[in-house]
Amino acid sequence: MIDLAIIGSGPAGMAAALAASHHGLQVLVIDDRPDPGGQIFRQPPNSYSVADWLTHRVYRPLHHLCDQFTQAGQRLERRSRTTVLGLAPTDAGWELSLMTPDGLEVCSASRVLIASGCFDMPVTFDGAQMPGVMATGGLQAFIKSQQIVPGERFYFIGTHPLQLLVADQLRKAGADIAGVAFEQPLSQFLAVTRHALTLSRQLPNVSLLFQSLFGLMKSGVSIRFGRELIAAAGTERLEHVLVATPDRDKTPQAIDCDRLGLCYGFLTNNDLVRLAGADCTWSWKRGGWIATHDEDMRSSQPGLYVAGEATGVDGANVARLEGQLAGLGAALDAGTLAQEAYCRLTGQLRKELENHRRFARLLADIAYPGNRLSRLMSETAYLCKCEELTVDTVRKALDTHGDIQDLSALKLMTRCGMGHCQGRYCHYQARWLMAEERDRDESTLGGFTARFPIKPVRLGDLTKTPGD
Repeated sequence: MIDLAIIGSGPAGMAAALAASHHGLQVLVIDDRPDPGGQIFRQPPNSYSVADWLTHRVYRPLHHLCDQFTQAGQRLERRSRTTVLGLAPTDAGWELSLMTPDGLEVCSASRVLIASGCFDMPVTFDGAQMPGVMATGGLQAFIKSQQIVPGERFYFIGTHPLQLLVADQLRKAGADIAGVAFEQPLSQFLAVTRHALTLSRQLPNVSLLFQSLFGLMKSGVSIRFGRELIAAAGTERLEHVLVATPDRDKTPQAIDCDRLGLCYGFLTNNDLVRLAGADCTWSWKRGGWIATHDEDMRSSQPGLYVAGEATGVDGANVARLEGQLAGLGAALDAGTLAQEAYCRLTGQLRKELENHRRFARLLADIAYPGNRLSRLMSETAYLCKCEELTVDTVRKALDTHGDIQDLSALKLMTRCGMGHCQGRYCHYQARWLMAEERDRDESTLGGFTARFPIKPVRLGDLTKTPGD
C-alpha cells in the first residue's frame, strides 16, 4: 500500500511529493498530463524545445521545483497520463480508481492529497458556443508549451489580468491582437495602489504584468476598460464580437476577429473532494466550491489532505507552499516526522504563505466579475451547453415550478447539469441564476452531486484492465 497518493502534479502536488518523500513516505503522484508542472508550467513536448521558454524570474521557483521533482529518488513514483475517476474511504485508508493508458486499475493508499488545480470559468452569453470562442487558459495552452498560434486575429475580454499575459505571449509569437478589454473601470485597478506593501512583496508577479501591458501598448494594441461583452457573432464560425462602451445608449462596437479569449476568472476543480465526502463551502469570489481544511491542510475526512486551488484559486505561489505544508503534515501524521521538527520546518513557511495569500485576496477582489455575469446572460444564451438549455428555459422552469428549491431539483426538472460534464461547466452560472430568481443565500442551494466517474469515460474502457 502506498503511504501517500497525490492527485495532481502542479506546484502543489510536486511540492507535497518532495516534502513527504524526503521525510520517509512512499509517494505516488498521479496526473493525466504527460509531464509535471500543471497549467502554469506546461512543458513543451520532449520531441522539440521552445526558445526562451518561461524565462521571466516569476517562473524560477517553478523551474527549480520541477527539476527537483523529476530527479527525486526511489520513494517518489509518478503515474502520468492517468486519470483518477473516483476515490472512497476504506478501513485501511483510501481506494482510488485509476484510468490508465492500459485500462482501469485500483490503487490503495493510507493517505491521499488532492491538488487537482482549477479551470477557466465558463461564461454564458449569446454566441458562447460558436467555434472560435475560447477560454484564455485554452489559448495559453497552445502558445505556452508549443508556440502554436491557434488563429489569426485575437480579441480578449474579461475581468482577470491574466488576459494581458496571454495576449502578449500571442503577440510575441506573431499573432494579430485586435484588443484587450476589461469590464471593470480603470479606477478599480488603480485602487490597488493603496496596498503598496502587499504589492512590494510580489515584485516578480507585478513586473511580469506590467511588462506584458507595456509590450502590448508599445505594439499599438488597444487596452480598454469599462467595456461589456454583448455577443459573439458569425455565420458558421466567429467573425466579430459585439462590445458595449461605458455609454450603453450607443450602438455596440463590432470587433472583427476569428478568436475570442474569455478571462473572467477560474473555478476550483473539486469534484474529487466532494466525491470523497469532504466538507466544502461556496465562495463566488474564490472559485466556487472551496475545500475546508485545518492549518496543516487536513480536510474534514481523516487521511485526506487538500492543497493548491482546491482550497481557493490563489495562484502558483500559494499552491506550492500549501503543497509543501500538506506533505509535511502527512509525514507528521504518519509518524515519520517529529512534532518539534515539523514546527521548525513550517514556521517560516507559514509566514511566507500568508504574504502570498494577501496578494491572492487582492487579485481576487480586482478580478471578481460579480453581477456582470448575470448581465451577460441573455435569455437566448445556452446555460447548459451539454443539454442545449437556454437561460430562458431554465428561468421559466423556476417560475413555473415553485418546488425547485435547490440545484438537485433543478437538475431533475430540466436536465441542467445532466450532460457529459455533469454540471462542471454550468454549475456556477446555474447557481447564480437560481440565487437571483429565488432570492436565496447560495449556501442553501445545495449543488449538483459529484458522482463516479468524475470525468467522462467510455463504458468499454471501464471494463478493460491491464493485460486485457
